[in-house]
Amino acid sequence: MYKLPTTLTEDIAYFGTLIDDFHQGKIEPVKFKGTRVPMGIYEQRKDGTYMVRVRCTGGYISPQQLKQVALTAQSHHSTLLHITTRQEIQIHHISIDQVKTILPELQKVELSSKGGGGNTVRNFLVDVNSGISHTEVFDVLPYAVDLTTKLIAKPDSFSLPRKLKIAFSTSESKADFAVINDLGFIATIKDGKRGFKVYLGGSVASNPTLGWELFDFAPEEELINIAIAAKRFFNNHGNRKNKHKARIRYIFYKEGEEKTKELFFNYYNEIKAKENVVYTPASLNFEYRNPSFAASDVHSSEFELWKKQHASSQKQNGLFSTIVSFVNGNTDSETLLKIAGFASEFGNDVLRFTARQQLQLRNIPEKYLGNVYLLLKELNIPTELPVVIDNIVSCTGADTCRLGICYSKGASLALRKKLGKSKLNLNEVSELQINISGCPNSCAQQIWSDIGFSGRVGRNERMYAAYNVYVGAQKGNNPQLGEAIGTVSAKDLPQFTEDILADYISVKVAHSSFRNYLDANGKDKIKSLVEKYKDIPDFDEDKNYYYDWGSEELFSVANKGPAECSAGLFDMIDVDLNFIKQGFDSLKSETEANKINQILFDIVFSSARMLLVTKGAEPRITAEAFELFIDKFINEGLVDESFKDLVKIAQTNPDTDFSTRKEEIVSLSDAVIKLYEGMDDSLQFKVPSTKQIETQQENPVQEIKTTDVDIRVKDYRGVACPMNFVKTKIELATMKSGELLEIWLDDGQPIQNVPGSVRNEGHQVVSVIQEGLFWKVMIRKKRFSFG
Repeated sequence: MYKLPTTLTEDIAYFGTLIDDFHQGKIEPVKFKGTRVPMGIYEQRKDGTYMVRVRCTGGYISPQQLKQVALTAQSHHSTLLHITTRQEIQIHHISIDQVKTILPELQKVELSSKGGGGNTVRNFLVDVNSGISHTEVFDVLPYAVDLTTKLIAKPDSFSLPRKLKIAFSTSESKADFAVINDLGFIATIKDGKRGFKVYLGGSVASNPTLGWELFDFAPEEELINIAIAAKRFFNNHGNRKNKHKARIRYIFYKEGEEKTKELFFNYYNEIKAKENVVYTPASLNFEYRNPSFAASDVHSSEFELWKKQHASSQKQNGLFSTIVSFVNGNTDSETLLKIAGFASEFGNDVLRFTARQQLQLRNIPEKYLGNVYLLLKELNIPTELPVVIDNIVSCTGADTCRLGICYSKGASLALRKKLGKSKLNLNEVSELQINISGCPNSCAQQIWSDIGFSGRVGRNERMYAAYNVYVGAQKGNNPQLGEAIGTVSAKDLPQFTEDILADYISVKVAHSSFRNYLDANGKDKIKSLVEKYKDIPDFDEDKNYYYDWGSEELFSVANKGPAECSAGLFDMIDVDLNFIKQGFDSLKSETEANKINQILFDIVFSSARMLLVTKGAEPRITAEAFELFIDKFINEGLVDESFKDLVKIAQTNPDTDFSTRKEEIVSLSDAVIKLYEGMDDSLQFKVPSTKQIETQQENPVQEIKTTDVDIRVKDYRGVACPMNFVKTKIELATMKSGELLEIWLDDGQPIQNVPGSVRNEGHQVVSVIQEGLFWKVMIRKKRFSFG
């Protein structure tokens, strides 16, 4: 559908040589990754296992293309094909050598993985009903296809500061993804002329925001000028030093709306004056035909229920679209081969991947809906489930993703099972969307759903899988993002969700929408449910809470992927910070003396433990946390010595009546929180006194004299993530700009994680050398602070 870049054959050949060089050790893994990821090739959680992400603009794929994808997966023994929330398809569980033959096979049918990842122009989202909706202003797919062709032809589309995501919506009332992508276009007509309302800077990732309006109406011929201007503006002003603050929204946050728009329009006006690329939508050569087989005459209540739930009439008279649902977007080559064969009977405009990880069949004459139904039954694809269950979205999570914290697919399956057995009339809530992400990165767009979850680390005496809860995203007119409402354990997520649905269904007749329900008293109800599920049993009482859904191992973040050390560090701090805040909230309503005393003790404990990770300290038992806090914070003058008595009492006599010391406990927690708020990027604190603080060294520093420079050496073998990174960060904080630090790391997760996290801090990784069973990493401290 889109036209492949003229350089693609050369790109594929070059990547093949890089694979060979990688095997021969001629290029470093980091350099190889820098080329591999922009080509849409990601390493999965299991080392040496990869997936290929195939670009499908607006989810469009022809039956012939789908057949080739399935055959390619089959011939390379891939057991998993996955539909993404950006309307693409991924071929999983392949080796890097297999990529050399997979990419040319995709190219034969005009498909490419280039731009599937990395700092590139990513796959375009398009309203899945574009072209068939009764309410659309006009079909936007031709515009998305031509814009894809033009942008991916340019080399600078693959070397941006960060990813650039673009989306098209068919009307303001259906303005779903256009307002939450970096660049969004909403179809509009003014004075009989086609055009777009344009948004810039939207995102549902960290520090999310709706986009800022650039144009209330831009004529269609201005589309390419706007897109080129946005890309050029981003290329020149995006933060290349800190990938965590590199997306377009951070330019708005830094410069403000007025200045950022001024910068954009400088590029736009210059392009119009000097280049002025006239834009015309692509001419899509669709073919429609009647199938060679006869229509199946199906008469059953099950068929009628499926038709009511999953089939929709199109604006084209007599034609219907249907949804084929896959659990978590996962399927296999055999299933897709049969669907491709069936779809090919109706032409080449029959298939769309949806942003809810499903497959849409479109342009099906009504009399052939029975054939669709029988095909699904043959493929063992459930046809009887309520829509709200079929519509549950989950990212791949910790099953295969290197950044995953929680097994989101396992949580999704547990939720599906729970709701599948529910006695609730779930057909009353078909419009609700539930999204689950395995980490805060928002691949499942949890903050853009009615009920959303993002994986995080929960902790009491042990770590456990948990989820932040978001509710109430509003799409279409007057859009708004979902609101954070609290945290629940992964174990309780299914029952917690059913409880929300039960309450909503019980009062639904009084509310026009889920958003209206929330604004009435639904939000308070959900907060009370969060409170209901906040207490997590001890490990000895119920071990199930400490195993994630779908995992047979105790919950851990030890296998998280590269460059995520610092994220894990702050996640650990947030656990105690949130507990302190929640503890004081609980005290406002708690009246039972024993519970009040326990809350106060827990606040003291969380205050003591909260910042220990910044000192490389990891207490194994409760008493040790208090001892380390006294040693590393009170004795060093970071926290006032007047709190030492309180902390010692908590350490030695936790059953003491703490109610008489409530004000002192409040002061202690305030002191720790203020210390945290003043912490800099090197984990150093603003000292509240004139006392000189000397960094405590856990291991003796070896000084190695070279010909012209001193190199400080630290041995972190045997130190697990993220503590090895914390210790590295502490050591760097004691050094001057430009000085060299050599750290020794174990093979496996330490060498995979720490160098990337060091780079994210702005330091230079000079060399990475393996010495037997461990690695030597040379780091040059950054010469200036990154903003």
